[in-house]
Amino acid sequence: MGGGHRHNVGRRYRRGRRLQGSSRAVVAVVGTLLALLVFFALFGVFITQYVPLWMTDNEAQFTAQTQESFATLKSDVDLQAALGGPPSFGTPFVMSSQGIPLLAQPTAGTLNFNPKSPGVFANVSFTPGPGNSARLYQNLSLGTIAMTLANRYYSPQQFSFEDDAVLQAQAPTQQLVAYPPSLNINVTGSQVGVTLSLVQLLGNSTQAISTGTQEVFTHYVLSQSYTANDSLRPVSATLLLGTDYACGWYTFFVQEFQKTGIGSHAVLPSTSPCSGITNFLPSTLQVTFNNLASFTLVLAEFTVVIGVGVE
Repeated sequence: MGGGHRHNVGRRYRRGRRLQGSSRAVVAVVGTLLALLVFFALFGVFITQYVPLWMTDNEAQFTAQTQESFATLKSDVDLQAALGGPPSFGTPFVMSSQGIPLLAQPTAGTLNFNPKSPGVFANVSFTPGPGNSARLYQNLSLGTIAMTLANRYYSPQQFSFEDDAVLQAQAPTQQLVAYPPSLNINVTGSQVGVTLSLVQLLGNSTQAISTGTQEVFTHYVLSQSYTANDSLRPVSATLLLGTDYACGWYTFFVQEFQKTGIGSHAVLPSTSPCSGITNFLPSTLQVTFNNLASFTLVLAEFTVVIGVGVE
């Protein structure tokens, strides 16, 4: 009896050890699963919440960098036209946003130079011409430098440098002249003088899609000036502008006329091109200046070259 009792106690002891080891294994598995669940929950929150916020900041910074590059480009062109040089300037354009390692790819931009963009032109005429001559006509294909930012988290943007102005758009009906052209309106009593500058971009069509930066070089060619100021009769001038951003241009001219108070001297179409617009197809905008004391047209020509920068 005593030996059997000891044998039973030993068997119960061994069975207890097996159960204790099994419990420890179950606890380890459950702990691992809970740790994985916590990790995936936190990782899911990071992916769905912080990555979009992070990339939104990256793309907003990319948009600001692009806007700054276009502002620098315009400033360089204006300086070259005003001084007749330096012969060449280079403006760097950042071509992509920052990404998030292993989680989100950078957002790339597309940079285009087109010296003869379809439907983008300027036709200027004024009477009398320089030196009281006959009516003067100037018709130019302006050329454009444009950059498209197909942002995934921030609002997609389009920038364009045309006719010495930087235009920015988020949608066909959301357009603005971010940096205006050289349009000077001088009002002295009832006398109004207008100076209009047009910039023509020449060269080979180029498209750039890359990382790092791209250099946009502007090479000054020439400037010409035409002035009409007949003391015996008023001067009238008409600007016919072909553009993909008629809404932005229309808003700019309306604000400029209101600011300078020359509404009686300038006429725009009675119907705004901003209404009913659904795309960026070229359209034509006409601006007429009447009863001017003087009108000056300044034409400047540049060749554009896009070169590869460094990362």
